[in-house]
Order: sequence, then structure tokens, then C-alpha cells
Amino acid sequence: MAAARFLRAAVLSLGVMAAAPRGLADGGAPAPTLARSSNIVLGVESGLEAGRVIAGMVGPLGGRVVRSSESDAVVEVPSGRYADFVAELRRIGQLENEKLATADVSTQLADALAAVGAAKAARQRRERLGGVARDVNEKLTVERVLEHSASRIVQAEARVRELQARGELVVVQIQFRTEGKESIQPATLPIPWLDELGHGRLANPPEHSASRSIELRAFTDFALALKVDYVYDAEPLDGVHGATSLAFDMRVLGEANPVGLFGGMDVVLGGSRGFVYGLQFLGGAGVPLGRRFAFGVSSGPGIDGITSVVPFGVLFPVELWLTWDLASFMSVSAWGQNAWVLGSDDRQSGSKRALFGDELSVGIAVVPADRDSWSEYTQRRNGWLFGAGYRELMGTAMFELRVGWTGIDADFGGG
Repeated sequence: MAAARFLRAAVLSLGVMAAAPRGLADGGAPAPTLARSSNIVLGVESGLEAGRVIAGMVGPLGGRVVRSSESDAVVEVPSGRYADFVAELRRIGQLENEKLATADVSTQLADALAAVGAAKAARQRRERLGGVARDVNEKLTVERVLEHSASRIVQAEARVRELQARGELVVVQIQFRTEGKESIQPATLPIPWLDELGHGRLANPPEHSASRSIELRAFTDFALALKVDYVYDAEPLDGVHGATSLAFDMRVLGEANPVGLFGGMDVVLGGSRGFVYGLQFLGGAGVPLGRRFAFGVSSGPGIDGITSVVPFGVLFPVELWLTWDLASFMSVSAWGQNAWVLGSDDRQSGSKRALFGDELSVGIAVVPADRDSWSEYTQRRNGWLFGAGYRELMGTAMFELRVGWTGIDADFGGG
């Protein structure tokens, strides 16, 4: 009895498995289907940035990004929007190469549809065999065969959907090509210091190193300003409370490494109750500290006065001058002077706060103007100047305001 049951189950299984090939023609012939793919080389500045832009523009076209990296990207775009996609690519980079390939997948789609039809027909026949199973073993055998049939149907339908999608989409593989920077290897000479001289230095510039220190070496600072002076206690100046003048100031630091020559000149012409005049020459030494700060100490002969108010005097000041490139949009300069005055007894010991000498003056100026970088080694700043000052002479105090135009050129070198 057991042998008969085993023989019946074996015959049933063989009959079910043998029924699969009949039904290949049930799916029908599909319409011709064409699958397109494209390979594009796109010149861009940054592959990561280009990938982000492409991800943002492919969605509105009805496509999707399959993957993206710094070197390439793969996207799927509807066939009808491929031309629009290529036009958008031209806006974000240089389209260096485009290869569009077309493959006929009609036969593959027909085979997939036929496989779906055959799998469904086989499942129907196996379901009918399940109705004639006589015992539990036969029913279990039929159920296993039905599960296998269901799996084949799912796989066949997935293949159909894949081929149909290939006919509706263009698979685009984009290779990003970025421009590399040429590296110039410096030439060397047998004697190292010769590298610093002449045409060889210009013809074979050293390779730039990110760790190289760039420091201030020289600058020129000049200003032309309208100056207004006010005297609170005017009695020592015969009741004169103010003066208006035009002032030209210049300070220069030359090739400091680390110390350089520092100097300048001041010219003042104007009027009050009398004629305002001043001419000062300065020379000394200056030291830059890093890229943005420098100071100089100088002295030299000069003359100034106000006719009928401040007697003529020959000045020998000692000046401390500071400059600070505070930010890309602002620089600040400040100065202080103690001066000896010769040729006028009335101007002797005219300042109570002077550390030495006869007169004291201090001031500060702010230049709220943008810094322009002409190169790695040259920067300029031109703009309005606003300043204030304080001077003690002849036993009284003079307050100063000035507005003008200034120009600052700064040169840098490797540290």
C-alpha cells in the first residue's frame, strides 16, 4: 500500500513538472522596444559640486540619480526629456564628449512576456492537479510545486518591467573631468644664494608651499586731508580759537627684513588770524610684525608756526608711528611726537605732559576702505580718511579733526 502511494506521488510530480514548456506562445508578440544609453564626459571645476547640481535638476525632469561620486555619476532620464537634460548639463560645465547608443530589446521583452504567460498557465494546471490529490503527501507535493510556480511568475514579471523601463528611460553615465594645475619645479644653482638673483629667479620661480610665511616688507602711506584745529583756552594764542588748513602726510617703510628704513614728510598750509604753515622731514627705522602691523621711530628737522599767533620755530621731534591693517575693510594708524623747538623762547616748555622736549602731539586715523589684492605680494587700499588729534604748545591744548583721502600700498615677502 505504501509503495503504491509513493508511485502515485512520483507520477503526479513528473506530470506537473513536464507541463511547463507548453504555453510559451501565450504571451503574444510585444511591440518593438528600444533601450538607449549615453556616455558623457563633462568638464567641471568640482565633481562633487557638479553632482549636487545634477541631483537637483534631474528630479524635475522625471529622472533619478542612481549613484554619484567625485569622479562620475549615473542617472536615469525619461527618453523624451534627454535633450533637455543635455542642455542643462551644458550650463554647468563643458560637454567634451557624448556617445548615445541604442539597443533593440524587443526579442528579450517578447521572451519575458512569453515566460510570464507560460508560468501562469503552468500554475493553473498545477492548481487543477491539487484538486485530485488523494492524501496529505500528494497535497504537500502539489503545494511545493505551486510555490515554485509563483516564484517563477514574480521573476518573469520583474524581467518584463525592467525591459519596459529600459525602453522608457535613457541611462546616462557622466564622467567628470576637472582641470589640473600645472606644478613648476624650481631650478637650483650650485651656489644657493644665486637663486635669489637676476633672470634665473624670474625664469624659474620656486614652487609655492602652503606653509610658507608671508610677511610685510614695505609700504607707502600718504594722505591729503582738510584739517580743522580748535583751541579751548585761547589766551596764550592771543585769543585765536581755531585754524583751518590743508595737510599732506606721507610715511614710507623700505624693505624691512626684519628692520628697514622708515621716514616721511608733513606739509601744512592754511589760515587763521595769520598764515598757517608747516614743513617736517623725518627719517629713522621701522619694523613690521607679521602681515598686518608695523611701527617706525623717526626724527628730523622741520619748521611750523602761525604768523602773528605762534612764533616761527625749528622743530626736532621724535615720532613713534604705528599702522595696523585691522580688517579687509579697515586700517588704522596712530602717532605720537615729542618735539624740541629752537629759535623761539615763547615755545620753550610749552607742554606739561611731554616726556621730554617742548611740545607734544598725538593722533589717530581710520580708513574704512576695502583692501585690494593685486597679487599674493602686493595689496592696496584707497579711500576716505577720518582722523582726530591733540597737541600741546605754548601752555595750551589744540584739538584737531581731519577728513581726507588716503592711499596705502603694502608689499610682502616670504618669511
